[in-house]
Amino acid sequence: MKKGTKDKILDAATSLMTERGYSNVSVKDIAATAGVSEMTVFRHFETKLGILHAVLQSHSYIPYFEHLFAQDLSGNLENDLKQIANTYLAFMEKNKPIFLITTQDRSMLPGLMDTISDNQTKQLLSLLAVYFQSQIEQGKMKEIDTNGQAIVFLTSLFGFFVSNALWDQHFLKDQQEIFIQHLVATFVSGVCV
Repeated sequence: MKKGTKDKILDAATSLMTERGYSNVSVKDIAATAGVSEMTVFRHFETKLGILHAVLQSHSYIPYFEHLFAQDLSGNLENDLKQIANTYLAFMEKNKPIFLITTQDRSMLPGLMDTISDNQTKQLLSLLAVYFQSQIEQGKMKEIDTNGQAIVFLTSLFGFFVSNALWDQHFLKDQQEIFIQHLVATFVSGVCV
């Protein structure tokens, strides 16, 4: 399937910004890499920051997680947490370029981290907290602070991802399966009735 102009621009921007950082890439660079004119880029996106926001939106994992929580989880806490963890880490790996762009230019674009946090992390935390509440109501989990436990669970996953994303030869490299197994086992042992 042939990519449209907008997708070519977003692909070019993602590639260049991952490699060089947001501040070291111009609209002219993006246009040249996408094989379009600068005017074409500006017709699709008013500013370079607009391009970056579109890149972020195109990498959102929230629609998938909304579907996962609504239809694909079994109700078995251990199995569901493993599925959530594996899915989260797979999406984070897929979106590693976005993470690298935001970490490279976090001082120049302080609102960018807030945008990502508001648009993705808070929504995922909410979905997980609601899931935990349903587990409590079914008598499968102790009464807990569902939001706090969602933060603990996702922060653990995020820490694992960051360690591998920033340090190629990190001690956790190739340890995802065992990490998830132990994270879930520890979590479940602490919250199950």
